[in-house]
Amino acid sequence: MYITEIQKKIMDAFLVVANESNSGTRITMNEIANKVRMTPQAIYRKHFKSVIEISDTIRDETTDDIIKAMDEAFVKDKNLPILEAIAREVIPVMYKYRFAIRIFYHYTEYGDWFSYIGDGFVECARPFLKRDLSDVSIARESLLRLYVRIIIQILLQWVAEDSPAPPSIYCDEFLELCEMLHLSDYFDRSYLDDSL
Repeated sequence: MYITEIQKKIMDAFLVVANESNSGTRITMNEIANKVRMTPQAIYRKHFKSVIEISDTIRDETTDDIIKAMDEAFVKDKNLPILEAIAREVIPVMYKYRFAIRIFYHYTEYGDWFSYIGDGFVECARPFLKRDLSDVSIARESLLRLYVRIIIQILLQWVAEDSPAPPSIYCDEFLELCEMLHLSDYFDRSYLDDSL
């Protein structure tokens, strides 16, 4: 997705206005236009058709980069445990987008970003869910979604803080939390289906 420099400024203005509103109230194009010193008409005509298109573009850019990092985490170092790969590859990308993620996480006005990114994580993680889960009576797909939601929630709780710890510190905390919850018991590279 190609985003022009002006579109990036408009997207940044959207996030600033959303953060300043602090209540998740509806953002207007006038508020965004004032931040970038443009007219709403210029934004409508040349850059974005609506405020929703701005938020969707931010959401898509953020999610695409996080999912790309997730994909890379699983193929980059095949000897690295899955959760450690997530810590190394995904956490820095989430930190890069922390301001946008915090807005989407706290304000339901802009859609259920949690579910949106969760679907992408599920697809990335599906091949690594252990095949032998006979000790668990929950359906395999339900279990996968549950564990992915837990992992995402751990990451979002961190990155949505006002001043999240930098990735160099948080990676170890993330891995400790995952270990406490025994998440590594359910994901393993050796369970990757060769047919995928």
